[in-house]
Amino acid sequence: MLKKEKPFFINSLGKKQIIDFDFKTEIDGVDVFIDLTTTFRSDRLKQKAYNAVMYKTKLNPNCKFYMGVGKLIENGKKKNPILIEGIDGVILVDDLIGMIKRTDARVV
Repeated sequence: MLKKEKPFFINSLGKKQIIDFDFKTEIDGVDVFIDLTTTFRSDRLKQKAYNAVMYKTKLNPNCKFYMGVGKLIENGKKKNPILIEGIDGVILVDDLIGMIKRTDARVV
């Protein structure tokens, strides 16, 4: 999806803020937004959670946001990420691909 086609909202400072994600698909009638990264970073999770909360609050509450990671390692330590409001899951990329394959999802 091109940047100009991505959803946005106007933040409290009056600035346009784009909801950034890598892929969007639909699973069982629910929009699913996916952000992929090679390794887990908690700061990235926080930013994605903020985007997800704003999207669900201002645009469409019937959606899911997932972070797909190649490795659950941050600063050399294996992580067990705690979900932050807005994020529906932090999933290994292979598991995320399997989830999409098990449905009739189409990537937009």
